[in-house]
Amino acid sequence: MLLDSIIFTISTIGPYVVFLFFFMYIFALVGMSFYSGKIKINEDDLVDIENGASPRENFDTLSNSFLTIFICFLSAGWSDVMFTVIRCTSQYSALYFIMLIVVGGIILMNLFLAIMLGNFDKAKSFGQKKKVLEAY
Repeated sequence: MLLDSIIFTISTIGPYVVFLFFFMYIFALVGMSFYSGKIKINEDDLVDIENGASPRENFDTLSNSFLTIFICFLSAGWSDVMFTVIRCTSQYSALYFIMLIVVGGIILMNLFLAIMLGNFDKAKSFGQKKKVLEAY
């Protein structure tokens, strides 16, 4: 039954993945327009725009921006990224991260769980129908 659920989920997860990447792309572009080149920290962990280096989680390129958005969507270290951005720019950048966590972490992940549970019910009924057909 679990394998049937996984097969149903893989076949119906395509539109969700496109929807997820669309939101990640939007947030990556907004992050790049607001914070590109502004997150620079020197070796003493102080903000230094002229001589500092960008941390790994930055918005300088599209690939780094996608990585940063993915880290925030997974809720793995998003607060460190947010505090670094707040230190380098302003306190109002917290609104960007609040929207990112609300949309990505709460809404999109709950949508994924709803898809999984719906497909689990479909697989359960499919498994029962399969047992009836095997009995004949």
